[in-house]
Amino acid sequence: MQWIAFVVCLALATGLQVVRAESESEPERAPRLIGGTNSPWGQFPAAVSINTTFNVHCGGAVVDRQHVLTAAQCVFNTNRRMIDPYWIKVHAGDIALAPVGARRQTRHVTQIFVHPEFNFATLENDVAVLRLDRPYELPANTLNVANRTRRIVPNGATCQYVGWGTATAPPTAPVNVLQRFLPMTINDRELCNQATMHAGRIQESMLCAGNTAASNNAAPCNGNAGNGLYCDRALVGILTFGANCGAANNPPVFTQVRFYNNWIDQQFNQTQGRPFGWTPGQV
Repeated sequence: MQWIAFVVCLALATGLQVVRAESESEPERAPRLIGGTNSPWGQFPAAVSINTTFNVHCGGAVVDRQHVLTAAQCVFNTNRRMIDPYWIKVHAGDIALAPVGARRQTRHVTQIFVHPEFNFATLENDVAVLRLDRPYELPANTLNVANRTRRIVPNGATCQYVGWGTATAPPTAPVNVLQRFLPMTINDRELCNQATMHAGRIQESMLCAGNTAASNNAAPCNGNAGNGLYCDRALVGILTFGANCGAANNPPVFTQVRFYNNWIDQQFNQTQGRPFGWTPGQV
């Protein structure tokens, strides 16, 4: 029995080393997030991990039993053409990217609905709704539909940003597979629109939050687009740009969900999403 236990432990250790080696061999595909705190089970039940062969990594939020909200930029390839929805997998109900937990519910995407006025250059209207191949099984202890805010979030409000990633900035850093959350304070838009920061790029339909000065303990990096910002447990924004890895003068910017609630609801009954290969600006 002791020999069998030893062999089992050795196999498990070897498997973990293989997973770690595979993660480190493809650092460009590693989701990254500096600092933060490990999320307990069920704290962010709407948060999902979105995986494709074209993006580093994206996040999103469950907004209906069969629909997920994410950033529009997450569903395009490097040529700015929409990818085939069947190449997208969505993992929900699990706070770890690996190993697969018993509570995880994985779905494929069948339709992609991108906001008709999404602009790649400015990242205005950076929202998309993904229809899943089958509804989530609810109720579930670790998965639920997001409570979307319809109220204005005041400057100075303390919120939480949730995502996955590493605890340090180098691209070769090992991936932290556990979901983590960061405290973020809502910034005044005028502050973030200064010439030394986002130079007027932040529109009324966007929120600026998080570090404006250099930070090494609380900042999102590449691979976190579409992840949610929650205030008082309500979804208020999804990350669109400013994944600064702790750099100064490049605070995170979020698409304000409240501006798009009606549009999001309308997509639940749409019968035809954008076609494979579609490019923003095309009718």
